[in-house]
Amino acid sequence: MHDLFFLWRCSCYTNYILVLQVSDLLLCSVKYANVPEWFVSSCGSLFIEELSDSVLLYLCHGALAMLEWKNCSMGQYGEKLLLDIALVLLSLASRLKDSNMAVSLSRILAIWTNSALDVLESSSQNLKCSLNGNSNTIGKLLEYVYTHWEHPLDAVRHQAKLIFKNILRIHQATVKGSAVKSDPFFSMLTESLLSLEWHVKGKYASLGCLVRCVGVENILTVDRTIPTQILDAMGDQTLAPYASDLLETMFINHKSHLISAFQKSTWINQWHDTWVSPLLLILCEGNPDQTTYIIDYYLPKLLKCNPDSLSYMIKILEASADKLFIPFLGSCNTRGALGALMACLRTARAHGLIQFTDIIRGDLLSIECVKQGLVHQHNQVRIDALGLLCETHRSTEILSVEEMELIQFFMMYNLNSQTPAVRQQICSLLRKLFCRIQESSQVLYKREQSKTKQQLITESAKWDHFVTLQQYKDFMSSICDKLFEALFPGSSHPTRFSALTILGSIAEVFSVPEGQVQAVFHLSQEIDPARVQTLIQCFASTFEEVKVLAFELLMKLNATLDSQDSENLRLLFQAGMDLSTSTKPYDCVTASYLLNFLIHHKGLLGVCLKNQLVALTFQIDANMPASTMEKNTLAVIKYLLANLEQEIFQAEKSLLQAAASFPMYGRVHCITGALRQLPLNNLTLMTEWRQMVAQLILTSYRLSTVVSPIVQSSSPEGLIPMDTDSETSGRLQMILHEIQPRDSNDYFIQAKMLKEHHRVDLKNLTENKPAENTCIEITGKEEQTCDVTAQMVLVCCWRSMKEISLLLGMLCKLLPSQTVSESSAGLITVEQVKDIGNYFKHHLLQSRHRGAFELAYTGFVMLTETLSRCTNESLRTLPQQWLCNVLEEIKSCDPSSKLCATRRSAGIPFYIQALLASEPKKSKTDLLKMTMNELLSLAVPVKESPSIIPQVHALNILRALFRDTRFGENIIPYIADGTQAAILGFTSPVWTVRNSSTLLFSTLITRIFGVKRGKDENSKKNRMTGREFFSRFPTLYPFLLQQLEVVASTMESESGELKLHPSLFLLLLILGKLYPSPMDGTYSALSMAPFVPFIMRVFSTPAEWI
Repeated sequence: MHDLFFLWRCSCYTNYILVLQVSDLLLCSVKYANVPEWFVSSCGSLFIEELSDSVLLYLCHGALAMLEWKNCSMGQYGEKLLLDIALVLLSLASRLKDSNMAVSLSRILAIWTNSALDVLESSSQNLKCSLNGNSNTIGKLLEYVYTHWEHPLDAVRHQAKLIFKNILRIHQATVKGSAVKSDPFFSMLTESLLSLEWHVKGKYASLGCLVRCVGVENILTVDRTIPTQILDAMGDQTLAPYASDLLETMFINHKSHLISAFQKSTWINQWHDTWVSPLLLILCEGNPDQTTYIIDYYLPKLLKCNPDSLSYMIKILEASADKLFIPFLGSCNTRGALGALMACLRTARAHGLIQFTDIIRGDLLSIECVKQGLVHQHNQVRIDALGLLCETHRSTEILSVEEMELIQFFMMYNLNSQTPAVRQQICSLLRKLFCRIQESSQVLYKREQSKTKQQLITESAKWDHFVTLQQYKDFMSSICDKLFEALFPGSSHPTRFSALTILGSIAEVFSVPEGQVQAVFHLSQEIDPARVQTLIQCFASTFEEVKVLAFELLMKLNATLDSQDSENLRLLFQAGMDLSTSTKPYDCVTASYLLNFLIHHKGLLGVCLKNQLVALTFQIDANMPASTMEKNTLAVIKYLLANLEQEIFQAEKSLLQAAASFPMYGRVHCITGALRQLPLNNLTLMTEWRQMVAQLILTSYRLSTVVSPIVQSSSPEGLIPMDTDSETSGRLQMILHEIQPRDSNDYFIQAKMLKEHHRVDLKNLTENKPAENTCIEITGKEEQTCDVTAQMVLVCCWRSMKEISLLLGMLCKLLPSQTVSESSAGLITVEQVKDIGNYFKHHLLQSRHRGAFELAYTGFVMLTETLSRCTNESLRTLPQQWLCNVLEEIKSCDPSSKLCATRRSAGIPFYIQALLASEPKKSKTDLLKMTMNELLSLAVPVKESPSIIPQVHALNILRALFRDTRFGENIIPYIADGTQAAILGFTSPVWTVRNSSTLLFSTLITRIFGVKRGKDENSKKNRMTGREFFSRFPTLYPFLLQQLEVVASTMESESGELKLHPSLFLLLLILGKLYPSPMDGTYSALSMAPFVPFIMRVFSTPAEWI
């Protein structure tokens, strides 16, 4: 095709033969006999075969890119070709739904509009009439814009905006010389766009283009309240960026117009009345979300356009204080004038329009007013007041004494904020303040050194710099004192979170970079043993984020913390081991962080080696070249693994005793945590680590064998093998036999009896073994007895499965990218990875407990990601093999299959999700396409199947895939077929199919229309026009129409009895989310009119029947 247009550019033909041939090709009207030989020899295949849509698309692209459109060099033939290309492209828009094709089409249409502008510079009057705004071609282009301006793909939306902008320019070129602002086409567009709801995102960009074309005065003439309407729409965060961009375009255009028409004393008042006054009213009385988005998106642009408006805002807001005091202060729901004033001043200072000294010393705002803002009822007013102190245009601006005092005042009352978002903002702003202190202090140090060398500074001036630096140091020291005081035992979670986050920021900001000698403050200078103990106590918090913050802070201070004596280390290590076997799940998390902290201490190795079993199996010299962290980690894992193996041995005898006394998941969690912080790609003790990894894998399999029967049962939540009398056991056995046909798990064929010999024999455990070898946690619990509930057993089992999955998933990451059959470079072999893959497959496809297979999915994702990056062909193709195998098993309808058909297919959707997600993002997604086609064929069976199980599995898997955002636009082409499958499945006589179809339909509605966030059922949010919906999913138009006709005919009964069709509700739900748009023209073939008669027939039924 490239040769075709190259010949045109190189030939001297003047009879436009090539232009005519291209035009005939596009319209499929070429006559082979009239084609020149040179044309046939270069592009003969185009005349023999029927051109596909993609060939037509790129033929249009080639013509637009390679032919010379400027100066109308091709004459009337070129003008005809231009119109033919538009006709072909617009016809392709209704057929090309693939994401890549949709993007290409939108770009080529944008190129067409640019070419049209080039031709119009010297075109004939006929072409101008054909491209006038009221012409058929431009009308269809506008229809394309209206359909695609809210397309899911950003690229398509951007091109739709560009096409609309060029349409306006094309119409201007066709009516050049006439009054543009009073043109009927522009008036019609203005009226149509303004009649749309403000939730339509495409409206904002289109209005912005129209404002640049006809001026904002023409828009405001229609309705002077438009600025207020746009500000009202900014209560929705998804609309706020679009609305602020439109407002910026409008008030800049308005300012330019007023400056050219009036004197400044006249125009500024009118401009303020139009754009500033509505803003101040909303800031004082608007809802919190709306005011926040306006301050973030709109206010900075307004002040940048006209900085002088700040004084007007301050004047108006301060005047409200004199008139009425209560509105000035606001409430917990409104900012009041004080909050609006804080927001305006904060924004102005952040953009360099005003200094804090100007605010305080210029009597713009008193210190007392700032304090009122810092403790205001409204959260955002407090944040704005703090932002006024922390945010500056220059990061090196010196911090004043007043600012330091106000910050200290703020921290007295705001560390315990209950709102997570507010806590995050407070910590972020204080971090900016600390950066400012650090950078300004470095400026002071450098200034001092420079002026000393030049001897151009007096002693008094030097003293001022040192005074400021000392004030900085005293200020930071007082801040740290307050933060550590807030970490007292029993302090609330918000207080601890805030204090630890701020301390972490201080440790990062005031670290000493390499080459920097002077630093105004070091957090390590404020740390003593008591404060270290305070941070360690934070590990006991039930909130993991507090544990994380405390651990990270201790690691930042690690150089100063290696002063723990051996006895204290031993006690802390013992506490960690005790917690790792606690029956409270969060205790094992505490144990993990405590052990990870201790691993960094040199003396820990000696503590671990005091355990005789570890010492016998762990031959290591303290003087070996390995790092302290590596040796300690290996020793701790050895210690944990020795205890875990003892506990598994006892759990094999009595799972009940294990669940009540020593649940094993805590040990595995601590092992995983220790491995996670170790640099596994830079290890020294490779032989020891290979042995350790092999042992961990085998122990994981052994533990899984113990606990998997519970999580793979049909009803794991209520199962407990604790029946002691024969009568109860007999009844349970009878029940299990009754449910056996629906349960493929052999574990439940017999009821388990808890007899004496099943209990833990602690005496035999320690017999003939040294006391040191005994599991510490079991020793001392010999005489304890406790009741065991089904929940305790279940928690022990599913958490154990969870930790096993996470551990195995992390171990798979140790596989090197360059692998051979028996890799000597990595810590894990290819065979071990394959075994782990089979393990995940077995448990994901057979587990019934959601907690078990959800976490197994997380570990399996780690495995599939590793395999996708592997160069070994046999490993890289494993996900594809597993996927094909499971799809074949689903289709086979094998009665002996152990796939779970209940619980929404349990782990099967997760398994397939993980396999498909491993496919490289830049690939052709062949696995996804193959899987979707297979599942859709199963979800809508063509003929009666002996089993409905494959259909149920397909519907459940489709639901999971449509919910997964990782597949992005690649899943969009299958939405229409999925919707048909859900609606047809709802008519099934089998309840299981109807249930799965309902869940799939709900997912698709959310995927198509978005998540519903409001309560207004009549709102047009999460809805779209009928044209837009059916343009995206054209196959649904005849399907829904046919189904609605069937429903309407079913409801008509000669006997007068009501016959409701099963799919009636689903059809009405979809159609109820579609609405006619004022932009609908006469060009669309996807009109909603054919649906109306059938809907009227449905609603002619008495209301109480529906």
